[in-house]
Amino acid sequence: MKRYQFTLDGVLRLRIQQTESAEAELAALYRELENLQAQTEALRNELERSQAEVLHSGGPLTGEDLVRLEGYRRWVTSQQRRQAQSTADCISRIQEQNRRVLDAKRNQQLLEKLRDRGRQRWESEAAREEQALAEEAYLSQWAQNMETR
Repeated sequence: MKRYQFTLDGVLRLRIQQTESAEAELAALYRELENLQAQTEALRNELERSQAEVLHSGGPLTGEDLVRLEGYRRWVTSQQRRQAQSTADCISRIQEQNRRVLDAKRNQQLLEKLRDRGRQRWESEAAREEQALAEEAYLSQWAQNMETR
C-alpha cells in the first residue's frame, strides 16, 4: 500500500502562512497601539511637569509665564486629540485584523480537518487491505496443509 498523501497539502501550507502573516500584522498593530498610548501618557506627564515647574518655581508668576503655559497646554490638548484619533483608528484596524486572523484560522482548520478525515479513511482502507492479505495468506497456507494430508 502506498503512503498517505494529502492532495491539498500545498493549499494547507499556504493557509498556514496566511494565518501566520495575519497574526504578525495583528501583533504589529498592537505594538503601534502601545506606542500611541505611551506617547499620550508622555504628553500628559510633560504637561503636568511643566505646570508644576511654572507654578512651583518659587518666583513670582508673570503674565508672560501664564500665557506661555496656556499656549503649551493648548498645544498638548491638540496633540492629545490627534493621539486619541490615531488610537481610535488603530483600535478599528485591530478589530478588522482580528476578523482576518479568525477567518485565516478557520480556513486553515477546515483544511486540517479534511486532511485528518482523509488520513483516517486511508488508515481504515489500509487496515482492511492488510486484513484481506492476512486472510488470503492464512487460507493459502491452510489449503496447502490440507493438500499435504
